[in-house]
Amino acid sequence: MFKSFFQKFSRSKPIDLLPNPESLLQAMQTVSENDTPASRVRVYREFLNSWLWLCVPELPDGWKPGMTMLPAGMKISVVTPNNAKGDKVLPVFTEPAALANYDPNTPHLAFPAIEIFKMAVKLGVGEIMVNPFDPVRKPIRAGGTLTHREFEALALGMIPKQRSDGKGQVLTVEKPVKVQVGRCKDTLSAEVKSRLVEMAEHFPELEQIFRYRMRYVETGTESKVFGLVCSVKGDRFHEIVGNLMSNIQPLLIPDEYVDFTSLRMADMPLIRNHGELVYKRKAESGA
Repeated sequence: MFKSFFQKFSRSKPIDLLPNPESLLQAMQTVSENDTPASRVRVYREFLNSWLWLCVPELPDGWKPGMTMLPAGMKISVVTPNNAKGDKVLPVFTEPAALANYDPNTPHLAFPAIEIFKMAVKLGVGEIMVNPFDPVRKPIRAGGTLTHREFEALALGMIPKQRSDGKGQVLTVEKPVKVQVGRCKDTLSAEVKSRLVEMAEHFPELEQIFRYRMRYVETGTESKVFGLVCSVKGDRFHEIVGNLMSNIQPLLIPDEYVDFTSLRMADMPLIRNHGELVYKRKAESGA
């Protein structure tokens, strides 16, 4: 139930200086009443600018309410109960009153939400529960659940947006992200490569496809990426990605995720050195 985490964040704030959670609560309420891509993007942006509270079994030795400095490297234990399916979850709260509606006797700490999302990634929880409440009480604040894919993106300062066709999601970078690029540890299957090449031939704008591994420095998480050298952007680019993804999705193992991104000219020296060329359009012969 309790998981330890070595927190690198070095400052917190006194309660009276924390951001007012009202705009986050309004955004969450809007999603509960009308769940649309636009309302979800709004709530994600609110999370990135908010602070959240979490339960701890005990405060560090010598701490008193209102203490504002957290030394780097201090060890903190975090409450991670199991949900009905037996998966670890992380309960978080928009304010002390909402936390008290869950457990009025537990010690608690507040951090910027993005730091809590990073904690959740490192702790390996399946989901984050926002403003859960004791069943014997009534909810007093809007609440909800963030899936692993959602808080993993938010931990990196990215806004996830589900594609309208349901085939994956688009990530918009809201904050600078440090990444490391390298070759994938596994070999791309011949069948997946064949399907990518087959579908790529339908799009003359698509010139090359590279495959590589991207590691996010902040969280230590990794993803397999297909980088596209493509002459179009926007809706047409998303259409191409959707078709490529649909063609290989049946071959992916359950819960296997791959990302697609557009490569810039400035990226190419790095990608050519550390990536694997999967597809290259043949030059058209002259008349």
